[in-house]
Amino acid sequence: MKFNLLFFVRLLLRHIGLLVAMPIILASLVFYMTKGEPKVYNSKARIYTGIATGSNIELENTKIDFRATNTAYDNLLNLIKARTTMEIVGLKLFAQHMALDSADIKIISRDKYQDLMEDVPEEVKKLVVRGDVEKTYENFIGLKESNHTNYIYKLINLDHPDYSIEKISGKVGIRRISNSDFVDIDFESEDPAICQNTLVILCEVFVQLNANIKVNQSDAVVKYFEGQLGKSTVDLRGAEDELLTFNRTNNIINYYEQTKHLAAEKEEFEIKYFEVQRKFQAAKAVLSILESKLKTHEKKRISSQSIMELRKELSTLNFQVSMKTLGMTKDSVQREKESKEVSEKMQRINELENKLASHIDTLYTTDYDTKSIASTSVLSDWLQNTIDYEGYNAQLKVMEQKRMEFKGLYQEFSPLGATMKRLERKIDIAEREYLSLLHSLGLAKLRQQNVELKSNIKLTEVPFFPINPKPSKRMLLVIVAGMVGFVLVAATILVLELLDGNLNTAKRAEDKIELNVSSIFPVISEKNKKLDYDYLRNKAVNAISRNVILNQYKKEKESEPVINMLFSTQENEGKTFICKHLIAKLCELDYKILHVTYDDEDLGLTGDYYHKIIYTVSDKLYKISNVQEFDSDNIISDFNTFDFIILEIPSIIKNPFPVKLASTMDYTFLVTRANRAWGEADKNALNLFKEATTGPEPSIILNGVKVLEMETVVGDLPKKRSLIRTWVKKIVQFRFFTKESVA
Repeated sequence: MKFNLLFFVRLLLRHIGLLVAMPIILASLVFYMTKGEPKVYNSKARIYTGIATGSNIELENTKIDFRATNTAYDNLLNLIKARTTMEIVGLKLFAQHMALDSADIKIISRDKYQDLMEDVPEEVKKLVVRGDVEKTYENFIGLKESNHTNYIYKLINLDHPDYSIEKISGKVGIRRISNSDFVDIDFESEDPAICQNTLVILCEVFVQLNANIKVNQSDAVVKYFEGQLGKSTVDLRGAEDELLTFNRTNNIINYYEQTKHLAAEKEEFEIKYFEVQRKFQAAKAVLSILESKLKTHEKKRISSQSIMELRKELSTLNFQVSMKTLGMTKDSVQREKESKEVSEKMQRINELENKLASHIDTLYTTDYDTKSIASTSVLSDWLQNTIDYEGYNAQLKVMEQKRMEFKGLYQEFSPLGATMKRLERKIDIAEREYLSLLHSLGLAKLRQQNVELKSNIKLTEVPFFPINPKPSKRMLLVIVAGMVGFVLVAATILVLELLDGNLNTAKRAEDKIELNVSSIFPVISEKNKKLDYDYLRNKAVNAISRNVILNQYKKEKESEPVINMLFSTQENEGKTFICKHLIAKLCELDYKILHVTYDDEDLGLTGDYYHKIIYTVSDKLYKISNVQEFDSDNIISDFNTFDFIILEIPSIIKNPFPVKLASTMDYTFLVTRANRAWGEADKNALNLFKEATTGPEPSIILNGVKVLEMETVVGDLPKKRSLIRTWVKKIVQFRFFTKESVA
């Protein structure tokens, strides 16, 4: 039989009583056990988180990060279901109940309160502060943390229905409403007051915990940047103070302007220096020429002591004036004082020049030299050039000193520049670090404000006091129990059928015995009146007799009867039953049959076509080599008058069988029941029998198969079916367009 839908339906129908009884029993058991089921109340709170679309201070960051949003929601939901949260809720609820003077139906029912007061020990009651829940809660916290064996620790961590962590967590339901910012939190309890108050406490606790976590995280970041900014400020001020000290030490107001001014003055000074030097050299050269043109006595006269003293004083005054006029003094008071001194000295210089001119004029009267040049003209020129020469000489001396001063200033300012660069670079680095930390601190504070804004969860729907209990699930449980009972029984039946080791079907018999099945015979039951068992029996007998008759035409010696041996490995396999129906059918077809058997049962067959020989089962069977030896009384005169000889031998496992005779058999049939397993003993006995036979390999007659298996032989069983049942059968076989005729 194929394992199709029809097979499973028929398999279940065979056990319809069990399939109906078990669900009814389970459903009745659940109905009885849930008879006293307490009522359950439910309350709900809705909170607005603002995680996805809430206010945001970071205006430039308006993009929604769905992954971050989902993570934030997961964190929030996990925080609500966290063990710490449930522990605080359970302990606060317990403190709220214990702080009551008497039962308050808005907080706890009278029955619950009375049971609680009877259960709580005196050492815990002593910690209660009547009317002060917070103080009572703090006292309970102290007792809980004192050890692991106290009443409160066990109350929270074991299985109390109202205060334990496990029970509260199991009754809390959390659900985000679609993709919105709203989250629904529901709670259920047998007491409506406890249901509402537990949910209220839960909302308060997790909102506070969420705010603490968020704010603490942002505070830590802000404190870090504030500390780093303070260090950076100190470093920046230290670098600035170091530069200030350096400027004070080296008298620097503005290094870059000072060096620029110094370079400009140096350049201007060099120009003046070269100009004075040019004029000095010119005056010196002219003076040499003029002196070479004077006569000897005139040279002596201009070299007199009075003139030389005047020249010396004039040179000194010019040097002093040059020192004053070419000085580097920047003080206005000092410049004014020096201006007065220069004015006085210039007056003195004019006096000396006039005095020197009068001395020269009194030396000689107008005269001409050998070159016709007037002496007075040469002396006049000499006087003028002498004054210029002394003036330029004084200026050069002063400028040489000033040049040395410029050189000293350059040597002083050159290393100061490198040091100042280093100090400025140090200040720049410190300033950049300061500005970066200042910017980071600003972002951290902005983030802190943003986190505080987002962590401000709003309770949009306050938990309500439930009036009506939740609809009972009693009927649902009963239905589920019935369905579970049906499924378990059906699954058990299917598993047992699939794991069944019996032969059952022709296909299984061929696979296990490794022989071909020639015929099958159904088990006959008169209980089912809808089946035509006479028809099925006739069809099965026809199938067996057809194989026997066909074997007759395969025999080479047609004058001799066809000897068919029916044997079995075990007893009570139905050989006699098969022989009875087979012989009856053959006799009905006018075949002469000789039935050789060990069974003395009367088959009820009479007439000239049937003859029976009964033999005794003994060890002599081993020596029998032909069928005639069974006729010890010589009843049969001629065995060739029979068309078929049906030889029935006992079970070959427990009884001897004619080994020699088995080798001469034309055909052998193994009769075995379908409702038994094929074991190793059967296999070994069959192998021994096959070794003894030389003819065709034995074939199987499978006896006692289930009636449905006969469909492999006769097609649809001859059975009265209603129109509905006919259509159901077609549906489960997926034969929607099957017709009973061509038309």
